[in-house]
Amino acid sequence: MSSAKQEPLDDWLQAVGSIACQQSYAKLFKAVSGRVYAFLLKQQNDPSMAGEVLQETMLKVWQKAALYDASKGTAITWIYSVARNTRYDYLRRNKHQSQWFSADDIWSQIEPEKDGIDEQFEPIVAEQMSHLIDKLPELQSDVVRRVYLHGQAQQEVADEVGVPLGTVKSRLRLGLRRLREMLDEEM
Repeated sequence: MSSAKQEPLDDWLQAVGSIACQQSYAKLFKAVSGRVYAFLLKQQNDPSMAGEVLQETMLKVWQKAALYDASKGTAITWIYSVARNTRYDYLRRNKHQSQWFSADDIWSQIEPEKDGIDEQFEPIVAEQMSHLIDKLPELQSDVVRRVYLHGQAQQEVADEVGVPLGTVKSRLRLGLRRLREMLDEEM
């Protein structure tokens, strides 16, 4: 990038850092957000993650612009460094989510496929599953039953039980994890 084009970025970033100039920030955001998004997308190839990290990066640029030192490099280099570090923080913070179970991951093991089990065995499988669900803690078994056996939406369960949606999701995730463990133990 030429220095003539670089100077406005440096000036805008310094204005954000020194006087929290919202107009300079808006110009800076418009000028660099597309490039930073492309950089993040190239690193991870996940548009959702790139968008989240871009938002966090630009927030940090606003909050930490006063730390920018033009004698150590250009504004875009500093912003890319913020983006890279924000990406690392994001990956570190979310590394455990890859270990979470999705309901779809386990329910295919629990719920018999109509083509795979003779109809004569369906009551037996349903009874066994009901027995396993009974072994769950009461709060988890209630949520699993409502969502998977009665077909209620998670938000509907949250409203009826009077707890936040996140609590319903957590109980469901923990219940499904325990069901998977019990199924593995039986096999």
